[in-house]
Amino acid sequence: MYKPKKFKFKKMHKNRIKNLYQNATNRISASNFGTFALKSLEKGQIKPNQIEAVRKILSKEIKKFGKIWVRIFSNIIRTSKPAEVRMGKGKGTLDYWACTIRSGQVLFEISNIRQTMAYYLLKKASRKLPLLTKIVKKK
Repeated sequence: MYKPKKFKFKKMHKNRIKNLYQNATNRISASNFGTFALKSLEKGQIKPNQIEAVRKILSKEIKKFGKIWVRIFSNIIRTSKPAEVRMGKGKGTLDYWACTIRSGQVLFEISNIRQTMAYYLLKKASRKLPLLTKIVKKK
């Protein structure tokens, strides 16, 4: 799955997701590789199994002809305590890895594929994600 091989801290702070829609940097918001991209419209989190589900949908249809770029990576640890545990006694154990998504961030890119097929695939892939997304074409 999508998780780092090495990481510095076992448990991380839970940081706020800063909104980047108005002043989005070019590195995150621009489609650099492919001709069609899936761009988020809201901030949130994506789990690695959701990333993998989208990647499988795209790669199954594109096969050898097109190319896929996954522009996100789950690098943040989320912890949780078991149910019915009293307060205190430290932070919970590792529950899952997550990827922090800002609004306006490009998530996936595809190229070497027809426009109608690209729109169909990215629409199908966006249903697997917990965020609102839009399809963007490179100019």
